[in-house]
Amino acid sequence: MNKFLLQFVSVGSIAVLLSGCSLFFTDHSDDYQDVTKTHSTLESPEGSIESKDALVIPNEDAITDLTPTKPFVTPRAPFIYHPMVAVDVVEQEDAIEFSVPANKTQAKRVVSDFLTALYGAGESIASQTDDQITSVAFDFHPQGWWASLYSKITRLYPAKTVFAFGFTESEGQTLVRVQFRDEVQDAEPGPWVSPVVNSDAYTIAVRLWGTFGRQLNQSSAYLSNQNDASFYPVWVDHHGLYAIRLNDASPSGLKTALNAAGIYLVPGADNLLAPVLPENIARVGDVVDFTIPTGNGETQKLFNVRRRNLDDVSWDLREYSYKITEQKAGKFLVIDVSSVEQPEDPEVVSFHFAQRFIK
Repeated sequence: MNKFLLQFVSVGSIAVLLSGCSLFFTDHSDDYQDVTKTHSTLESPEGSIESKDALVIPNEDAITDLTPTKPFVTPRAPFIYHPMVAVDVVEQEDAIEFSVPANKTQAKRVVSDFLTALYGAGESIASQTDDQITSVAFDFHPQGWWASLYSKITRLYPAKTVFAFGFTESEGQTLVRVQFRDEVQDAEPGPWVSPVVNSDAYTIAVRLWGTFGRQLNQSSAYLSNQNDASFYPVWVDHHGLYAIRLNDASPSGLKTALNAAGIYLVPGADNLLAPVLPENIARVGDVVDFTIPTGNGETQKLFNVRRRNLDDVSWDLREYSYKITEQKAGKFLVIDVSSVEQPEDPEVVSFHFAQRFIK
């Protein structure tokens, strides 16, 4: 057999294998299309109910309306606020002081747990005595790779924050004194100062105030006065933001509570309030003085400009939206401070509002 004949026979064999048996047998796969349909009628017994191919709704006659009046909204659990005990706050020149209704041991335990939660993994306390706790250095603004490399080359390291807590017990209460200082690698640490002068440190102090109030309310040591917590108007959530429990949530009752706290409703707007009179609220587009410092704390006006944003406006010159939310314990005034990013932290602004309702 020559080479050409061998190739021809091979190709023919492959073609027969690929075509299968259809070359030799008739394909009946489409015969069903020509088959005549058969019909059969279901015969029901005499007197039976006629069958219907329809959806049966039980007690349909008892349903008043099957047409939905509005789109269904998945219900969400209300935001939970927790009661606080009364913890007085005094801002000194070099510290913030909390008057905690607990003994020294309990106060130190709350601070220790607070630092552990704040620091995360690792030991959060650098040193501890009977009346003093000093934290490790907290890095609230970690450097990126390039910034870290720059610091290693220039030996200019960023400052880290260290907190000091002093405890003085007297007549069943403990005075907790909170201070902080900046520490820089290869440099002498600065003096202990009040957290008020630093936004990060101030936020931590404000958060500690809420932690004291919530934790001591749940503590068995404060059980004898626990019923008094329901009369304390400030409640706190897990994000460190505060709400005010209202005895009277009616429009007149809300206005009375706000006026007593030195807070005003914004006229002509729904659900807006401000810590100042409406005419003193800072707004984008206001004409303001452009000044430069001249030394000794004095400034000099150069010209007038229109305000482009509120970044340089303090919290007490802005307006805020609010809502009345309800949970099992009652109705709460919730002031939305989420829009505040500069110059104060939202937690600090919420703290300022809370203080107005208890002073």
